[in-house]
Amino acid sequence: MDISFDSSSARGAFRTSLPGLALRIEGYPSPYSVKDFSVNGLAFSAGKDSFDVDQQLKVDFVLGKKELLTGLDIKVVRDIGKGLMGCIYVDLDKYQEARLDKLVLEVQKRMIMLRKKKGAS
Repeated sequence: MDISFDSSSARGAFRTSLPGLALRIEGYPSPYSVKDFSVNGLAFSAGKDSFDVDQQLKVDFVLGKKELLTGLDIKVVRDIGKGLMGCIYVDLDKYQEARLDKLVLEVQKRMIMLRKKKGAS
């Protein structure tokens, strides 16, 4: 069995999505919908607001009223188009890295369980 890994891929980590996950950005009144996220970065829908490439933002991940991760620094690296902004995390501390890893892993586990259930029915 041959297994290969392409590390030159633009996406260096598994991206996932979580319905209802939002990004609260410091200085902006309304939360923004997170399209997908990984341990390296995220994409969010900016709606009618505009963000500049290289702009740094302080954000919180929220799900409903629950704060999942707070005080993250992100940098806009790409205007994907149609209001989507691509971002990377900047200078995460060890606690933030661990929480982000755990969040991605939990979403992956749920996806696997749902696929197994769907396949069993």
